[in-house]
Amino acid sequence: MSAKEQVSVRDHKDYQSEVERLEFTKEYIRTVLEISKGNKEFFVENMRQAFADLDPQDSSASYTDLLANASFLELAESELKRLESVIGKPYFSRIDFTSDSSKSEETLYIGKVSLFDRVSQQPIIVDWRSPIANVYYDGRLGDVSYEAYGETQTGFLSLKRHYEIIDGFIKDIRDIDLTTHDELLQKSLSGKADNRLTEIVATIQNEQNEVIRASLKHPIVVQGAAGSGKTTIALHRISYFLYSFGYQFPPEKLMILAPNRLFIEYISAVLPELGVNKINQTTFIDFMKTCLGQKIKLFSPTTKLMKLLEDNGKTKRIQWVSSFKGSLEFKELIHSYLKELELNLAPAEDFIVEKSILMKGKRLKRLFLREYTYLPIYKRLTKIKALLASDLKKKKSIMLTNLHTRYEEALEKALYNTRIEPEKRKQKVVTLMDLKEKRKANVEQESKVAVKKYMDAFAIKDIFTLYKELMTSPELLKSHSTTLTDQECKVLSKFCQRIFDRGAYELEDLAPLFYMKAKLEGIDEKYVMRSIFIDEAQDYSYFQFAALKEGFNTDLFTIVGDLAQGIHSYRGLNSWEPVLKDIFPNANYQALQKSYRTTVEIMNLANDILKLIDQDLPKVEPVIRHGQKPFYKTIDPAKPEQVRLQLEQDISSLKEEELHSIAIIGRTDRDCQRIHQILENSHLPIQLIEEKQDMKKGHVVILPSYLSKGLEFDGVLIVCMEEPYAKVDLDIKLLYVSMTRPMHRLYLYGRATSDFLLTSADTSNYDT
Repeated sequence: MSAKEQVSVRDHKDYQSEVERLEFTKEYIRTVLEISKGNKEFFVENMRQAFADLDPQDSSASYTDLLANASFLELAESELKRLESVIGKPYFSRIDFTSDSSKSEETLYIGKVSLFDRVSQQPIIVDWRSPIANVYYDGRLGDVSYEAYGETQTGFLSLKRHYEIIDGFIKDIRDIDLTTHDELLQKSLSGKADNRLTEIVATIQNEQNEVIRASLKHPIVVQGAAGSGKTTIALHRISYFLYSFGYQFPPEKLMILAPNRLFIEYISAVLPELGVNKINQTTFIDFMKTCLGQKIKLFSPTTKLMKLLEDNGKTKRIQWVSSFKGSLEFKELIHSYLKELELNLAPAEDFIVEKSILMKGKRLKRLFLREYTYLPIYKRLTKIKALLASDLKKKKSIMLTNLHTRYEEALEKALYNTRIEPEKRKQKVVTLMDLKEKRKANVEQESKVAVKKYMDAFAIKDIFTLYKELMTSPELLKSHSTTLTDQECKVLSKFCQRIFDRGAYELEDLAPLFYMKAKLEGIDEKYVMRSIFIDEAQDYSYFQFAALKEGFNTDLFTIVGDLAQGIHSYRGLNSWEPVLKDIFPNANYQALQKSYRTTVEIMNLANDILKLIDQDLPKVEPVIRHGQKPFYKTIDPAKPEQVRLQLEQDISSLKEEELHSIAIIGRTDRDCQRIHQILENSHLPIQLIEEKQDMKKGHVVILPSYLSKGLEFDGVLIVCMEEPYAKVDLDIKLLYVSMTRPMHRLYLYGRATSDFLLTSADTSNYDT
């Protein structure tokens, strides 16, 4: 910070009192941390002087009493870790608020954690997720209101103040109005990509805050433009969810589904800083494989994407099959198949043991089809089995008693029947006694196997067998579909047969398999999530959403995505309407079209590319932050040394500007391999990224366009070696994704401007 800036901070009218307040807060946190480590006696003796100097409103004796209070030590380990992490920046803002109900003004400091005076119970730091903190994000100076625990609170906001605190020292103080709010946002956006996610809580925008704090009891679907903060919103909404409902929902029952492992690594440092630990972070594929409980060989979705990029006229069938498998029509086909299976499995025969009907088939069928429908189909059979075993256990002794009584009565009649000759009477008695013992033995013998014998009549097949039988039979497909033609059934079954013959499945098979498992077997309780957060949701199918909802029996979903970045839209999702209408009819919906990531100049060129898509996609509105125009530079792939020198020169220039987070993006994996070969012996630290790799700090990363979704960098170099972008939706979306990754600088390298479809772009939007 310059001497001039330092003077201006010190000249603030409240600078000294704010420094004292910060020192008090830091010392209080240190005390909590030290006492929690078992140093209570030492600190009780030494705190009197420390606190006497820091807080004129309370006597040091009151703090000695506070420290002696056993409840002071009752902070959870996770809370202590969070306090330790924020001691260098315990809060980032302050509000002065007078409640209409109390008429007294409160000065509240807002940070990432909450901390209370254990004697007075007054807040030292207010958690950003608390209801009152909403005033900071949404309220202007003057009369304001906020919702708290179902009631509207009103009052007067006389001050909104923002602090820049670095390593425990105040570097800047700003009292906020609309102008300074924009200045703060600009300052945040002009920062570096490597720490922006962790610091975003201080500059959450009004429309982002609305999504984060939207009803947690309803699903929400967010259509967010590139750079609108979708990932930020999802992560902060998780944090807000745990703050609000943590007592009902342990973090182990929350899950964020990310597009790939690279993305999980990218966000992994953020969640602990937001107070989120133990939440499940995984991908759809990895989670499905775990839930299905069987090792599944899966054809790489990337391979399919590459085939579509190489479109040689043979991909229409691939696209159609993928789209159908991802549709709600396919879900209905699977549902019909399962209903038929359910009816076929419904018990119909009486349960008989040794000629006695213990339970009527009619009753068992009613139990299976009506009263046990809260259970998965196979578990209903398990319950029927348990019911029969229990009923048999109760009735077995009754059966034996009845047999004994009946034969004893018959024996008595035979013995005292004087009208029968003695020899015949004797023979009858022997016969009755033999029958009695035989039938009793039959009861004992049949009781051992009766339940098993009854249940063995039900042919139970695993979900994989059932799925294959359905998908490879044109007749079965046709009988359960209301939309497929005979020819389409043949195409679908033939396509699936080839896949299964290779001992594998496609990603599009996971949703129907999961749905079938949920309906037939049930999902293992340890995998049943209560609230699900899906990022990059535009790459899901309608069936995937529906399967997750029904498999978990919850609609507590936060779904964020951008249709303009839907590079897997061949799976069928090209509109949010079916999601809102047919899957989550009680969902809230919000569109975020303002981009906070890129400069106006970069976004203008990206918008030019977006116009090429024959789809009704809204234009992205960049926040007014200017920078250099994107650069287009001509390269000759036949001269790799010249290409290397050009790239090294531009990367070095970026690093001189302290833009350290730099990515080179190629159209496909193959083009990235070519780029890596050129830079392999570079003096710069270079890393070629694959899907399951972590990014090495300080390295210039090379990654394909499809892997860059959701990531952001200070500078991006998009390089076309031998694979130009074609004027088709998939290529346009991949190019748009790549163009919207940088915060500050964008370079394009190709053999001609047509490699990047720039012949359709406004030439004033880029430099050459």
